[in-house]
Amino acid sequence: MQDYESDRNFESSRRYIHRWRLEKQDPSAPLSPPKQPIVFWMENTIPVEYRGAIREGVLLWNKAFERIGFKDAVVVNQQPDNADWDPADVRYSTLRWFAGYPDPGFAQGPSRVNPLTGEIYDADIRFDTGMTRFFRREINEYVNPAGMSLIPWMDDQPKPFLAPWHNGPAEFCDLTRGAARDAEFAFDLLTARGMDPQGPEADKFIHDYLVEIAAHEVGHTLGLRHNFRASTIHRLEQAQDAAFTAKEGLTGSVMDYIPTNISAPGQKQGQYHQTTLGPYDYWAIEYAYKPIAANTPDEELPELAKIASRAAEPQLAYDTDEDAGIGGGPFDMDPIVNRFDFGSDPLKYYALRVKLAEEIRGNMEKKLEKPGEGYQVLRRSFNGAFGEEGYALYLASKYIGGVYHYRSHVGDPGNRLPFEPVPAAKQKEALDLLREHLFSPRAFQFPSQLLNKLASPRHSDFTNFLSMRTRFDVPIHDMVLSLQNEIMDRLFHPIVLSRILDSEVKVAPPAEPFSLGLLFSSIQESVWAETKAPGDSLNVSSYRRSLQRAHLRKMVGMVLRDSGVPEDAQTLSRRGLITLRGQLQSALGKPGIKMSVETRAHLSESVARIDEALKANMQRTGF
Repeated sequence: MQDYESDRNFESSRRYIHRWRLEKQDPSAPLSPPKQPIVFWMENTIPVEYRGAIREGVLLWNKAFERIGFKDAVVVNQQPDNADWDPADVRYSTLRWFAGYPDPGFAQGPSRVNPLTGEIYDADIRFDTGMTRFFRREINEYVNPAGMSLIPWMDDQPKPFLAPWHNGPAEFCDLTRGAARDAEFAFDLLTARGMDPQGPEADKFIHDYLVEIAAHEVGHTLGLRHNFRASTIHRLEQAQDAAFTAKEGLTGSVMDYIPTNISAPGQKQGQYHQTTLGPYDYWAIEYAYKPIAANTPDEELPELAKIASRAAEPQLAYDTDEDAGIGGGPFDMDPIVNRFDFGSDPLKYYALRVKLAEEIRGNMEKKLEKPGEGYQVLRRSFNGAFGEEGYALYLASKYIGGVYHYRSHVGDPGNRLPFEPVPAAKQKEALDLLREHLFSPRAFQFPSQLLNKLASPRHSDFTNFLSMRTRFDVPIHDMVLSLQNEIMDRLFHPIVLSRILDSEVKVAPPAEPFSLGLLFSSIQESVWAETKAPGDSLNVSSYRRSLQRAHLRKMVGMVLRDSGVPEDAQTLSRRGLITLRGQLQSALGKPGIKMSVETRAHLSESVARIDEALKANMQRTGF
């Protein structure tokens, strides 16, 4: 609300939480049932085999309420098959199961709130059947077989089944779209390692997956927002200690978007999914629902301040949608606040994800092919592995020009400043990961036999749609270049380049900042590595020619256009073009050099484009 009663306030806004009305039956008892519990009804459309997992996820929150004196604050009832009431009735808070088509795979927990008091009085959590069909997802095998949605969260189109986004990110949750994609990747990997997709281990996988999703969506109906920093409170190695995570959780909160916990090949495997609340969840419920003897909200403030004063504790780490970024772009500056990352050192996790994607590609033919069945399972698995690898590399790029952000107040424990540029060493580590797996000549070495197996099913009801929208075969060059361009666009975005430049004055000596010069020279060195390699032959592959043209366009664009980048970036681009011209001329003029017609034409054209750009730049600047 806006409070204009006084002009002495630091700001006019006063913020109140949304919460259910919970009052103890016996206020003097350390543990008492509430006068009116929060009651959820499981709609009878929920498959019987999944009802136990959904119930378990909902009731997890009772552990948090017990710590503040409420026994059985949350109750789950089953709607009878002969019920005479409709689940849409506002008097019933429900858990509902939908059969969307084709496989939207959503789960959401919207609620209704009295706008005058903030009291939640109704909540209806919706689950879509697509979230458990990830092993045979029609959306991937039939509707989008070319796999052009390469990087999750960058180009997903909203589904008509999603709840309206009335009040900004506080009400928006698309957990399950990403969770289903991640579970599909993990399921493929575990199947390739020998798991029976119809056996007990697979059943346990799905059970815990549903527990985690149900707990997340119920958290929203209790008034909690997302917490995308919670995934960083434990080391990656701790995640494989099942006894530890059963008690402490894989992360600090079920309100994060938590990827499936998969260990490296041959290593100990812990829990796949989070099946308990994290430290942040207990803390948030305490702040929202702890009984405080007070007649007015202002009288509650001292006790609330005591609870909130723990905010700097590492186990209570918190950042939400605005911090993780909405809709892509470089505005999300903190590299450890993300959807679907994991561990206190996310870069280590991203390197692991790349290895896991390589493991899937190496085993999919042997483990996933079934005599008499189609090859579309390979296409789906390939697309999933490529997308997860691409997403990991994209998140790694956030370290370049990254800034750690803390929601600190003056005098908070730890004396953390709100902003801290990512140390140069960490940025270099991220850059090395990108150079190795995205920009080096060794990246994307897919066997031709595998690529020729990636077929889509030829069903008449989809043939016309496919022929108009995409290719039957895999557009592998488009897929690879799309990923490379997405990350290169971020690395050379004006905002990122400006943050790198600003770090020169924001990093206190003796520490040295990460520099624009290092970024420009390192990327160019990797992208054009073949042209400096020794030997009497030079051939640039088709993948590499596409990447090199994209890099050249990026550099030329900065030289010729006022694209909002710092002037230092423009001068470094020009310097890079001059250096590259000499490098290419040297390669083309090397005596006895052997190269394909395509390579010679490509390098000659690149020299001509550089010449034109440098000449145009001189004319533009008046030299």
